[in-house]
Amino acid sequence: MELWKQLLSDDVGRLSIIVITVTTIIVGVCISYFIKKAKSRDDQQ
Repeated sequence: MELWKQLLSDDVGRLSIIVITVTTIIVGVCISYFIKKAKSRDDQQ
């Protein structure tokens, strides 16, 4: 718990958490998009 308090106590820690969260969301969206694209391409063939 102390680690989270130290991480969230300054701007660099907050920004790093935001960057990690946004990057994870973008990667998840890209993976799901490519999986849907691949499935639709398989259905057309």
